[in-house]
Amino acid sequence: MEFRQIIESGFLGIAATGKSGTGGMLLIGLGVLICAAAGYFTGSISPAIIISKKLFGTDIRELGSGNAGMTNMFRTFGRSAGLLTLAGDAGKTVISVAAGYAALGYTGSWVAGLFCVLGHMFPVYYRFRGGKGVLVCGVMLLLTDPLVFVIVLAVFAAVLVGTRMVSMASVMSALTMPLFLYGVYAVFFESGASAGIRMPIAAVIAFLVVFGHRENIKRIKEGKEPKIRIPFLDRKKK
Repeated sequence: MEFRQIIESGFLGIAATGKSGTGGMLLIGLGVLICAAAGYFTGSISPAIIISKKLFGTDIRELGSGNAGMTNMFRTFGRSAGLLTLAGDAGKTVISVAAGYAALGYTGSWVAGLFCVLGHMFPVYYRFRGGKGVLVCGVMLLLTDPLVFVIVLAVFAAVLVGTRMVSMASVMSALTMPLFLYGVYAVFFESGASAGIRMPIAAVIAFLVVFGHRENIKRIKEGKEPKIRIPFLDRKKK
């Protein structure tokens, strides 16, 4: 069994190819359940909530934007807390996606990634109040489709520089992700349809990210969304 085979199909996917009928379908179904469970229960671990309670004696969801994510941790508790949160969220995404690859290869990695986003946003351990899923989505995309990640990251950066709003950059990069995913597969893998199950999963993730930013979108329309300063681009007025 080669490493490439594992990445493409996963252990259960490879095992299913040797069986016909119900046996193979049961193995695939088991693989999907494993990917979903690994993604959701791992994604439900919230470094932001853990760090804010352990180090600062309070729940990050009661402060700032009320979001249990990296951006709110940076704004509320500073750089160290934000970086710790980033490392934790990235780490749980790596674990989820790796479990997906092991079970069902490329397909499993996307299933696990989707459920990791769901767990991050609606964590079972914290009364289903979590973050907005942007960082988790980004790390998942980096691990599954690096070229699409680079393109979407460029969109994020361009919108952030143009608007100075993290929320706007997050929403726009999420909305364009399915389009760029289709385009990359159309150019490099015969057709956009070859993306397979990745397309509907990408669309669901995009919807989840936009849904998570619904209050931000409302503030953007009202002109009340806070903007950030970019040190290298924004010069302080003397």
